Amino acid sequence: MGNSALKTHLENSQKTGVFQLTAKGLQEFPEELQRLTANLRTVDLSGNKIEVLPPAIGNFLHMKSLTLNSNRITALPSEISKLKKLETLSLNGNRIVTLPSTLGQLKALRTLNLSGNQISEFPPGLGTLRHLDLLDLSRNQIRNVPAHVSELQTIEINLNQNQVGFCSVI
Repeated sequence: MGNSALKTHLENSQKTGVFQLTAKGLQEFPEELQRLTANLRTVDLSGNKIEVLPPAIGNFLHMKSLTLNSNRITALPSEISKLKKLETLSLNGNRIVTLPSTLGQLKALRTLNLSGNQISEFPPGLGTLRHLDLLDLSRNQIRNVPAHVSELQTIEINLNQNQVGFCSVI
């Protein structure tokens, strides 16, 4: 993608608070977005080739929706927990194996979509997310559902197409 096209996207995003750049072959989170940390509320970089979400993601203090579906992300930085206003985090179709324990600090989170990753353990610390409506962990490699899942006040938990063999929740 050319610099002029990116510049146009950045200018529009500064006005609207929305940055959407899907299926453009991006290999990294655009560093230029750092100039918009005070403005951005919504970022959608789905369908790219991003492998790493930089620790600087924690600087987007007003972010409400972060969508990075169908990329190549393997892990999330612990700094993601600084996004106190984040309501939607969608990372389906990536290569995530584990999640930071700090994820439970995202108190405003309503939707957490982690379907189609390589997660083998139910993420710890989610019991503190009192506003979480949807937790989608389908199409992963989760084998056990621990007792602390009963702490969740989630409306919907999707564990379809996992390898659950033991559920300690009664």
